[in-house]
Amino acid sequence: MATLFTVTFGDPLYHLLMERGAIYGSVDVGHLVIDVGVAAIFVAVALRANRVYPIWLAAFQLVSVLSHFAREVTASFPKLAYGLMTYIPFYVILLIMAGGLVFHARRTKYLGRYRSWRTSSSPSRAAPRTPQPTA
Repeated sequence: MATLFTVTFGDPLYHLLMERGAIYGSVDVGHLVIDVGVAAIFVAVALRANRVYPIWLAAFQLVSVLSHFAREVTASFPKLAYGLMTYIPFYVILLIMAGGLVFHARRTKYLGRYRSWRTSSSPSRAAPRTPQPTA
């Protein structure tokens, strides 16, 4: 959530500081840096989470990152396609986050509190380790 909040308000601030709008005729280096940073955060979260939606968030953000490289490699890359590939994934990410929050609230309502994914990667100290069966 903090990442999306930062991007939402950081993008207009970036354009205000640079005193220009978005660039579609060439790679917008500022947006590339923002997108790579967000992708790094989403991938790191997806690797630690035991939920599916962080993987979707990372995947859609990587589409946005790849759009910058596609724009750089292909001189005939349409401006509209570049714009859509950089902005549409953000709105899909917002929908995924909203869905994740709705499903979390619904799950909490019916099941009560459940284990947080942030501590799920470490085994419980109280749980004894069971040996793996050998074949």
